[in-house]
Amino acid sequence: MNVFKKFPKVFWAANTMELFERWSWYGVFNVLAIYLTGSTDGGGLGFSQTQKGDIMGIVTAVLYFLPVFTGTLADKFGFKRMLTIAFVILSSGYYFMGEVTNYQTMFWVFMYVAIGAALFKPVISATIAKSTDATTSSIGFGVFYMMVNIGGFIGPFFSSSLRNFSWHYVFWMASGIILLNLIILIFFYKEPKRVATTEPL
Repeated sequence: MNVFKKFPKVFWAANTMELFERWSWYGVFNVLAIYLTGSTDGGGLGFSQTQKGDIMGIVTAVLYFLPVFTGTLADKFGFKRMLTIAFVILSSGYYFMGEVTNYQTMFWVFMYVAIGAALFKPVISATIAKSTDATTSSIGFGVFYMMVNIGGFIGPFFSSSLRNFSWHYVFWMASGIILLNLIILIFFYKEPKRVATTEPL
């Protein structure tokens, strides 16, 4: 318990935001294939398996590649600024995913969400690193990955139930959870000390 007392408030703020972000992401992603290929009579989009594969495969690949570059932006312009942009993108992106119905638009809206997630990922990991030290880093990252797993469990649990009422509720849930992150960011997240860079991108 003494170790937990060593963590600053920004550590807990970052972990809570990670939990909510994973809740939103997995809440959508775990049912997305069903939504994309489901019958239009049941509220799905009726896409082909190939179209579903392109949307989920290409966009996810881009998401896991982008943090190399978005991390550089965070170092240059600040963590809090990048998180604000990420949450605006994610919240609006999840909402619009529930509103669009054609393949090309869905592809690019989901890509828009991926950009938001890629802005978020390196900042939160860096915040955890900067809010721990040699005596707390192992348990600190243990807590962090526990939050990832909790969010990954809660999200699909809610979305699997909500989609039985309306697919819109799944995307509204994801959008609303991200708005909670924006509130946490504004009131509880303090910019950690970082090395400023003036090097061109």
